[in-house]
Amino acid sequence: MSETQKSKVYWLQFVSIIACILSLVIFLYFLFYSGNVKNQALASSYSPEQILLAVNTERQKKDLKPLRPNEKLAKAAQNKAQDMSDKNYFSHISPVDGKKWSDFIKESDYSYHVAGENLANGFQDVPRMVESWMNSPSHKENILNKEVTDTGIGISFGKLGDIPTIFVVQDFGKEDISKSKKPSALSEEPPAFEVTSIASSLAGVEK
Repeated sequence: MSETQKSKVYWLQFVSIIACILSLVIFLYFLFYSGNVKNQALASSYSPEQILLAVNTERQKKDLKPLRPNEKLAKAAQNKAQDMSDKNYFSHISPVDGKKWSDFIKESDYSYHVAGENLANGFQDVPRMVESWMNSPSHKENILNKEVTDTGIGISFGKLGDIPTIFVVQDFGKEDISKSKKPSALSEEPPAFEVTSIASSLAGVEK
């Protein structure tokens, strides 16, 4: 084989390698880009404001006062949503450290007469999620509870097992402003009322 022919062979091999590398880069780019687009689209379908509006619409149908957004409950709900995302679980009680949903509320310095929590994951939009809640007696009880006045909503993206999902937490409460000392996260004082419920489009509704 002449030097010219060898050069052509080397050049073809070089071009083939470059083409393979470019193909891989393009594939990874579109894989990453499409994932981001999907997450952005899903994020645009969820916001605390949208959830609050949908829940208050259900309350309005029953002539109940709308729930007020509360910063302390919002902090508790967001911390709980992030905890489930970080530790890969879906429950009112963490299987990792045994932390209860009410502990997150106490840590936010929200003292309450009554409190409850709704959880959801796997829903593609707010209307279907709230519809599922309203079809579940325990979720519906939280949403239409006459005693609660405040709410906080948390949203976090993560994985449940190996499946990408969105975790939603809505806490409900009526603040006890008479308490001068806030209950600690380790307090064993039982609240006057607790209702917890979870919903999942993947596993159905359970309590």
